[in-house]
Amino acid sequence: MNTRRIIHAFDAGQPQALAAAGIRSRFHGWRGISGRRYLTTVYEAGEAPAYEGAIIVLARREGDVRVAVWAGRSPASPRALARLAQMKKADEVHVHLIAETERDRADAEADLMSPATVSAIAG
Repeated sequence: MNTRRIIHAFDAGQPQALAAAGIRSRFHGWRGISGRRYLTTVYEAGEAPAYEGAIIVLARREGDVRVAVWAGRSPASPRALARLAQMKKADEVHVHLIAETERDRADAEADLMSPATVSAIAG
């Protein structure tokens, strides 16, 4: 059975509080299915560092909106991460580093995406 992911990451925009510091464009917020907001650091797809096991959202820019095309755990190497972003046709890699424990990372990952079978998607 083919497994896919259902992405629950909804664009929450750039954090307004960082505008005064002039660094707002380096960060982006995503909302999970629970409504919880996840702050991420934004990198161009080919320039993102790989923090093995960190939660990432791969995003494609569509005008002023960012659309999540994949969410989950970061691969171990920058090369593998760049390859994943290229396969998913992502423009950006958004890295969430605030989840400190394995449990926090698992909760964030489940909130931003869930596995689904093809039959569940088609049904």
